[in-house]
Amino acid sequence: MSRKGSAASVSAKSVKGKHHETSNDPVTAEIKAAYIAVLNQTDKDISSKDELEKVLQQAGRNPSQKTIDKYWTKNTKKLSFKEVSEIIKELKPTTEDDLLAAFKKIDVNGDGFITQKELSRILTQRGDRMSEKEVDDMIAEADSDGDKKLNYKEFCQMVMSTTSRCQESSLKRLERKERKQKRALKSAASSKKNSSLASEGSKKKEEMGIEMSLPPVSKQQPSIKEPSNITDWYHTHTKGSFHLDDEQKIISHQYVLQVDVKTKLWLTVKPINVGVVKASTKVPKTDVNIFIVKQNDHGILGDVVCFTNVKNREKYCVQCELPAGSYRLLPMTTGCHFKPRTRTVREKTKLIQPKGDDECELTKEFKNALNSIYEMVDLDSNGTLSRNEFNMFQLRTGGESVDDDAWEVVEENFELKKGELTREGFLDLNEMEANDGYAEGGEVDDLWVTLSSMGFADDLVLDEACPFRVDIYTEHCPAVVRAQPLQRGGPTLQKIIGQSVIHAAGFTRVKTIGQVKLHTYMGDGRVTFVLENTGSKRCSMKLDCSKCENCLANHDDKIQTVQCLAGSVTIGFHLVPKEENKEWIINCQETLLTS
Repeated sequence: MSRKGSAASVSAKSVKGKHHETSNDPVTAEIKAAYIAVLNQTDKDISSKDELEKVLQQAGRNPSQKTIDKYWTKNTKKLSFKEVSEIIKELKPTTEDDLLAAFKKIDVNGDGFITQKELSRILTQRGDRMSEKEVDDMIAEADSDGDKKLNYKEFCQMVMSTTSRCQESSLKRLERKERKQKRALKSAASSKKNSSLASEGSKKKEEMGIEMSLPPVSKQQPSIKEPSNITDWYHTHTKGSFHLDDEQKIISHQYVLQVDVKTKLWLTVKPINVGVVKASTKVPKTDVNIFIVKQNDHGILGDVVCFTNVKNREKYCVQCELPAGSYRLLPMTTGCHFKPRTRTVREKTKLIQPKGDDECELTKEFKNALNSIYEMVDLDSNGTLSRNEFNMFQLRTGGESVDDDAWEVVEENFELKKGELTREGFLDLNEMEANDGYAEGGEVDDLWVTLSSMGFADDLVLDEACPFRVDIYTEHCPAVVRAQPLQRGGPTLQKIIGQSVIHAAGFTRVKTIGQVKLHTYMGDGRVTFVLENTGSKRCSMKLDCSKCENCLANHDDKIQTVQCLAGSVTIGFHLVPKEENKEWIINCQETLLTS
């Protein structure tokens, strides 16, 4: 059994009818997809027995060694696509008897169950060898009753699910390849004309294009699933927000994560609504990722451990194994959705109204906004604000920390519960500030500073802040998470994003253009271009994404000239789909400029 197939594969009928563009004959389409999955193209011959076995497995067949030897003899040097197609058509899809025979072969002690040890003996020794962790994950996904072993029914479901996913993946890959070829033919004339432009002034140019069609994000199945026994894991969560600072740069909370022993981790992050939200601002459309970075005892950051590279509806997810130690969680949004406010607000909302001769009270609209702020600031969602949470609020809205004297004033004048500020106390504090301004002639400037700092416009719509929630599940020990004040990710985050793209095996394509490597990361709902200057001289690259379809970019202008310092890694573009229920097309023309 191998990673790309199984000792007992199933019939390809489970994916028939899902292929529309490649052929009117689903079987022919699946054979072609299986062949391309292994060799990347049909005009390339199979050159080894191992490649033949992989293609047959990808096509949903279960070849024995005797069968393989029949078609790949001592005199066989190569097999063409046509020859392999005939072989696949001759071989029968796997039957229930085949599955039972395979089950019995793996179940060496005959107890009617397959254990991790028994499955590992097969999967870690044959074909594309799997690691012990990968075997554990495979069993966990199929183990519906949680006994950490597979009965016959669970085994069959595992085999069918694995093979079906392989075949669906192959078909999608084939469809994308053929769509790309069709568009390439249509634009051949214009591409030829553009590529003939070999110079611009005194600069030397090299041009290459990237074009690909990506399926609707909303219709994609996540490549990893939540662990089946997640209810038995330790769970903690925290909240945070993206904001814009005075220079319109994105800032956010960061977190320190501590685990005392080696443990499996399942982490999700998603945008959330807070408080009373107007219909026009419900369900924030914001991409949000978490990068998990190793941190030493002095808080110095090391390498990227993993990041949320899977999207499941509104959640961005990651599953990994963490050794004992300290980590930094760095939230990131591309800025494709989250941008500075451009709309015009015609009328300013009232914040206060008279209450007797010398006092005022907060309007309902202002109270609703304050309740939203309270929920944003209550990072642990326990219903009260700790001194640390209130301090982060004060840093954001007033620029000053809460010292002992200031906190003593809070303790003496406003409602607390177990030493933390309640919602009622928070509203009273703001009403006291409003009355201070009212006594001085009705001034509410300080109130507007608070609202503006937290992302509210003059009509009290929250449009310059994006709250999110992080859920952390650990299997072997509880995780401790501590929030840090709002701050820019800065060069550190840019470096980490670059690292994650360069090392994202299986998700990134690489082109070498002169002295620059252009890495194209294709995640669930995000495409990122990263430029790696491997030369000894500074250069620049022009990226033209103006012909992308159904795409939003992190820059307003989709044509950017990116400066690349010698030996540096630079982010070029982030792209996300504008409408996730539609196909999105990436079209990026690169021009390397050197002086």
